[in-house]
Amino acid sequence: GDAKAPSKGGGGGGKIGLRTVSLNSLAQDPPYILRLATSSSPLSLVASSSSDQTVKVHSLDVKDGSMSYLLELKGHTKPITSVGFVPGQPKVVYTSSLDGTFAFWDTDTGKPVKMLSAPGKKPLHSATCTGKAAAAGTEEDVFIWDTRTWKALRKLDEFHTDEVTCLQFHPNNEAMLFSSGGDGMINQYDLNQTDEDEVLEATINCEQPVNSFGFFGKKMEYIYAFSTMEEVALFDIDSATALATFPDIRSDLSKSARTEISYLINCHYSRKSERLFICSGSTKGGFLVSHLSKNNLESVVGLQDFTAHSDTVVRDFLWLDDLDTIITAGEDSKMCVWGPKTGGGAPGGPPSGASAAGRKALQAFPWQWEAREGSVQPLRAERKASIRPPGKDERGEKGLNCLFGQRQVPFSPPRACVYLTQLRPPLEPDSGTDE
Repeated sequence: GDAKAPSKGGGGGGKIGLRTVSLNSLAQDPPYILRLATSSSPLSLVASSSSDQTVKVHSLDVKDGSMSYLLELKGHTKPITSVGFVPGQPKVVYTSSLDGTFAFWDTDTGKPVKMLSAPGKKPLHSATCTGKAAAAGTEEDVFIWDTRTWKALRKLDEFHTDEVTCLQFHPNNEAMLFSSGGDGMINQYDLNQTDEDEVLEATINCEQPVNSFGFFGKKMEYIYAFSTMEEVALFDIDSATALATFPDIRSDLSKSARTEISYLINCHYSRKSERLFICSGSTKGGFLVSHLSKNNLESVVGLQDFTAHSDTVVRDFLWLDDLDTIITAGEDSKMCVWGPKTGGGAPGGPPSGASAAGRKALQAFPWQWEAREGSVQPLRAERKASIRPPGKDERGEKGLNCLFGQRQVPFSPPRACVYLTQLRPPLEPDSGTDE
């Protein structure tokens, strides 16, 4: 369904909704899409790794949201554990795999330009890359190479006691590398240090095996972490201490959405709005992004379209802030592009009559929507979204109702649904506010 986005003056703008759906495979039993990545400059290529150990590369038309298949990157013999584009080289894709190879692919030819591996070709559980260096994690160690010469730089030996599940260079400092492990630790390394006894800068103990992590904050001074036990925690990098933990967040999300949330996906930090969003989903194709304040969890946006994901799991997403667009991908082998359907980009800002809280809410995400079956409706910025369970006379065969502000609209979780809400951690203890 479509809806008009609020314009700068509060009137109608471009239509918002499901723009395009692309299939990675036409097979009767298509492979799952597991991970997505996009080139950052220019933002025109999208790579998706699949359960058949291949990567499909598509071009993205930023004007109409259409995606065109370009080629397949094929060569891994075991599951792919990471995929991304090399910064500064928008036509080079890197992948790591449990087959022990760290591959760099030319998207013009579909051929690898370089294949790296750890000694003994140990399985690679994670990898990351900058324009100058690449890092890959094995069962306990981290190996680093110079991507300009392809020479091995160093080995971070046994700083973990279990597999290295995630690796990331800090967005603002390429000499600062972070790794997480099944041992529950997130390690921070200073690669400017040549002494192996000094390279470990700090360690965050998450007390549970860490599945993935990422950075957020104006200066990327905080870390969010997902545990294998479905717990989410937020940490301050400088002090290596926890800011907040959410031990039963999936249950809380289910209560907020009034539908079963089956799994957590990842987080996205929007530099434009300076907000953190946490994404989760249901086995019916639902995609939930939740707003979490100090004492509250509430829904902000609901998108529905029956031609999107259906009776499936959404495995990954790309949130393209500059385009006000989200791309979702799942086990149905579909990639769905959501966003404005007409040109011109995002609305200019909140309505002039919106309250301060309303302005903040609208700036946190380009639009606010009300959920209607088969459609998307704009929600006035000054109205704060909330959800309550339906009364006995409201349930009917289709289930739920949503209450947005003072307006009640019927809502039933469809076979394919995208929900968008905002996660804002309690990072301002001295503000005196309880948002």
